[in-house]
Amino acid sequence: MEWHDMQSKYILLLLSMFSLFTVIVVGAYVTVAGFGGACGSSVPQDWPTCLGGLFPPLQLAPVMEYTHRIFAALSTLFLLLTTIAFWRAKDADRGVKTAVYVAMGLIIAQVLLGGLVIAQSEAPLTTTAHQAVAILTFGVTVAAFARSRGPPSL
Repeated sequence: MEWHDMQSKYILLLLSMFSLFTVIVVGAYVTVAGFGGACGSSVPQDWPTCLGGLFPPLQLAPVMEYTHRIFAALSTLFLLLTTIAFWRAKDADRGVKTAVYVAMGLIIAQVLLGGLVIAQSEAPLTTTAHQAVAILTFGVTVAAFARSRGPPSL
């Protein structure tokens, strides 16, 4: 399947959608379990790394927080590849392209908010904003995928 093939764009969009959902679920678990901050709170020393290292210590809390960061990085990469694929597509629906571009902008904001959450030791307002932008990014990606499938048949 060639890069410019429409099918590959939809697969990337689907991968983006599922990886974003996974990030939200793992992030919620990290927050509820009280594992946030287990990789440290010094930016840039502890973010995006963990306690200043490339890998976390083999303890549940830092491993789970770092897993969230790995999934976040993967979803950002999938969304970036999706954005590039739709940007290069001349035949893609304009609404789908717009939604993908909005999702990419949101994920950039999300990455910055993630660093702020760490720097502010998980201040409730920042953590809530981080979760809200994650849900919004996922929603926009779902909308892009839904629109890419065409109008519903009755």
